[in-house]
Amino acid sequence: MAGSGREFTIAVIGAGPRGTSFMERLLALVERTDARTAQRLRLLVIDPAPHGPGRVWDPEQSPLYLMNTPASYPTAAPSDETLEHLPASSVSISFLVWARQNGLTYEATDYPTRADYGRYLRWLQEMTTERLQDAGVVVKHLLTEVTALSPAADGYSLTLADREDPMEVNAAVLALGHLPAHLTGGAEQLARSAAELGLHYIPASVPTDVDYASFPAGETVLVRGMGLNFFDLMIQVTVGRGGEFVPVPGAPAGRTLEYRPSGDEPHLAAGSRRGTPYRAKTVVPGFVPEGIDLVHLTEPVLAELLDQHGRLDFREHLWPLIEADVRHTYERFGGTSPQDFDIRTLARPFDGRSFRSASEYQTAMLEFLEHDAATSAAGTASPEKMAIAALHAARMRIKPLLTAHQISNASRLHDVEGWFESLVEGLASGPPLQRIEELAALARAGVVEFLGPDPVYGVDREHGLFLADSPTVSGARYSAAHMVEAMMPPNKIPASDSPLVHSLLQQHLAYPAGLVVSDHPGERVLHKGFAVTEAPYRLRGEKSSTEAPLYVLGLQLSSVHWGTAIAAEAGGDPAASARTLLDAQEAAADILRRLTEDAA
Repeated sequence: MAGSGREFTIAVIGAGPRGTSFMERLLALVERTDARTAQRLRLLVIDPAPHGPGRVWDPEQSPLYLMNTPASYPTAAPSDETLEHLPASSVSISFLVWARQNGLTYEATDYPTRADYGRYLRWLQEMTTERLQDAGVVVKHLLTEVTALSPAADGYSLTLADREDPMEVNAAVLALGHLPAHLTGGAEQLARSAAELGLHYIPASVPTDVDYASFPAGETVLVRGMGLNFFDLMIQVTVGRGGEFVPVPGAPAGRTLEYRPSGDEPHLAAGSRRGTPYRAKTVVPGFVPEGIDLVHLTEPVLAELLDQHGRLDFREHLWPLIEADVRHTYERFGGTSPQDFDIRTLARPFDGRSFRSASEYQTAMLEFLEHDAATSAAGTASPEKMAIAALHAARMRIKPLLTAHQISNASRLHDVEGWFESLVEGLASGPPLQRIEELAALARAGVVEFLGPDPVYGVDREHGLFLADSPTVSGARYSAAHMVEAMMPPNKIPASDSPLVHSLLQQHLAYPAGLVVSDHPGERVLHKGFAVTEAPYRLRGEKSSTEAPLYVLGLQLSSVHWGTAIAAEAGGDPAASARTLLDAQEAAADILRRLTEDAA
């Protein structure tokens, strides 16, 4: 560590939302400390993507891309009730407050463009930098990539992509965001076959990195995945090519739009394991709608279970309480026969069904989309959507248990991540209602067709085409020269293609997390994220240093946080929906503590 009175240089590697939140939390603490401490601190903020928004929230991206949360939700700085737990900085405001101050007319329930959220992040980054500099901190922004990090005499040596000479720092904050990943399994085989046959295959990617213009008009494109990335693809190759959604006056929910094609659209043949897209969010305001009350999965009940069992088993101890709350909510909001209501069946509506033709399945899918739109538009009048809201509320109560290691590793892997995660994502983390209305209109217009549940993708080498079909839809096989994986790259350290991650692993400064899932401590299952210490989270490795720490924020904390969020909730609990802000706060506080102790 730097000696008393000397400058302390910290690299913020990754200047997207997580890196920006770290800087804002550091500002909040600097504004409460003495000037001498602040004047010793130097920040190198390093990212080739725009600083503040990063790649995902780039303000220059298409305005057609929407956030997946309403305007009242996201923030990269504490606001409202969160400020009861975390100190404010001079720039601590949420997205919605910033938007209204800057002439944007979003209502709390509107879904903003991702470009607008990126503008908020850019503003927050710029203002945080300015205020840190006013306080005496030296801040330098570098639009480049850190390709390697190695131990050095007084910290670490950084190798940058655009310069020969390394840079010396005393510590670093890794806020890396989405990382490139090498292909494995079926995706690797499809990519290899595409290269051999001259086909066009797009692997899992950040949407802003995909060249949607490469899909020829009128030709079929096979799509795997109908989650959030699918809706980006859908809108970009339709409205993005001159098509138009026209309101249908007086039409019921699910049929409120008609699509008028431009003639430049490709034909999308889309599939997912469920056979359906993520369900639309309800129009009721609030992260968890007012009136949703968990009466079984309560804090006193959880405390009693923990006293009795220590670490819990999700399926045995928690899932029965969640099911009871879901059914209680369903009945409370007007649902009939609550004991017959099964939330897992709701997630896979076509299980146990078969279809005699592709046209029969398209009819069933249109009925599904229209029903989903109608229940979302109904708000609290839909027992089904309120039951899903209770499931979502239960998820937020489960997250802190996982962070505190109060659910067994075996149950975490087999249950929480094995099936509960996909259940909640498909039901409660879907797009705004607008997107389901649009998809229904595109299906009626024949621009989008659905493959069926559990589709199988392969290659017809004789004809040089991709193939896809569903085992439950008879006589329906689709072929195309183009295929796209409509999903984000896997957030897995062992699969990462990041030069920096490779360097950290090779230098023994880090290793992937491993979870012990049996009575034998030596038997560990490799997990997705980095192995880290308790909070403030720092890398574990054979050569990791407590004197020159490497802090970790964001997606690479998936080994300790389940379901890393795209943003903190404005006014949210730092232990749950605003956890990203607490992590940033703890890293910033630890750095200032070290500086203060060093100067003493």
